Amino acid sequence: MLTIDDDVCRHVWNGKIAIQITLDPVEAAGKETEPIYIEALRFSYLPLITQKIYPIFAGLGLVANDNEGGEEEGKQVWYDFQGQPLKWHYPIGLLYDMHDPRPQLPWQITVHFENFPAGTLLRNPSVDTAQDMFMAMLKQADFLKHGTTKRVMNLSKNDQTQLWESLLSDRYEDFWKVNNHLVGVVENDLRYIPLRIYLPDGCPVIQEPVSYIEEGYERSLGQVLGEILPDIFPPSENEHTGYPIIHGVTLPLDTPIAWASLNLSYADHFLHLIVNKKT
Repeated sequence: MLTIDDDVCRHVWNGKIAIQITLDPVEAAGKETEPIYIEALRFSYLPLITQKIYPIFAGLGLVANDNEGGEEEGKQVWYDFQGQPLKWHYPIGLLYDMHDPRPQLPWQITVHFENFPAGTLLRNPSVDTAQDMFMAMLKQADFLKHGTTKRVMNLSKNDQTQLWESLLSDRYEDFWKVNNHLVGVVENDLRYIPLRIYLPDGCPVIQEPVSYIEEGYERSLGQVLGEILPDIFPPSENEHTGYPIIHGVTLPLDTPIAWASLNLSYADHFLHLIVNKKT
């Protein structure tokens, strides 16, 4: 029987990352600036951080006047880690875990207010656009699980706002008041797991249909990875050349994939799984 473990879900929600944010020295133009330190939910997104730090940099006169407090605020702000632009529509926890070897805490990233890399990142990284992307991922996950997006589409505007703002305000109970309507744990009602696999070396993201249960048996994470990535996860465990990471933890290969989906997915209902190389 598929069940949700509230203790696990709460523990995953409470995962946070200490971040050190430094202004691009070129944009600082010789002005002496101090880094900003912030603690962010793994479930959160970079535009929500921008909303908090933008007024600080604006107050120091480090943001162009035509952006200050106006409609364009935050729409051209971007971040990088060691020169690599960070995808603002990915959850922060996913971004942090994607870097191998794993960076130390606090996570040292650089903020930019100019020269937005439109060829690398999606445009318009505002809070409103991030919310739209989040809802689009929820709809996609809903369709994969149920073959329809009715659960998400039937949410009231207030419920959609509460779901999103709970990430901004770190309110677990408020999130689950709405999220309970979306999860759906009736086995016969679930089709495919919303699963995305991230490989090193800039490989494309893998997203393939994966059944929750096959012929009445629960499938393990190892079985799923063995089917999708047989070169990395061959039948013999001694020959595995990679290991799966989620929320900063190496996930055992005997973990039931259905349990992982219900309890370890991000707020967008996707199981964002990183496969790192063994060294």
